[in-house]
Amino acid sequence: MATRWNDLKHKASPEKRAQLKQQANAELERIGFHKLRQARQKTQIAVAERLNIGQGAVSRIERQSDFLLSTLREYVGALGGQLELRAVFPDGDFVIETLTPPTPPRKRPVQSRFLPAKTGTAKRG
Repeated sequence: MATRWNDLKHKASPEKRAQLKQQANAELERIGFHKLRQARQKTQIAVAERLNIGQGAVSRIERQSDFLLSTLREYVGALGGQLELRAVFPDGDFVIETLTPPTPPRKRPVQSRFLPAKTGTAKRG
């Protein structure tokens, strides 16, 4: 049986969790999703259009230090890549292939604050 993340994360002391979060933030700052996007010569707007979300949501993703693998997979896919996850041990690396299959892009409508939202104005007869 698989171990749930919530069961694991509560086994670490608050000090250890704070240290891990600090390390994760440092690693994210080091690689920076905005740097990845810029290296792929994409704008936040272009990524947002591929993901069917607003540009602000892309900005939030790029600033996050903790997010779902599905979000990361979608983001990397919007840049034209494919997410690969592997575990690295002293005696070898293991590709983790049990990730769920890619989900289709979200179908949420993008609302602009400059254009009014469409409302149902059809007449009933």
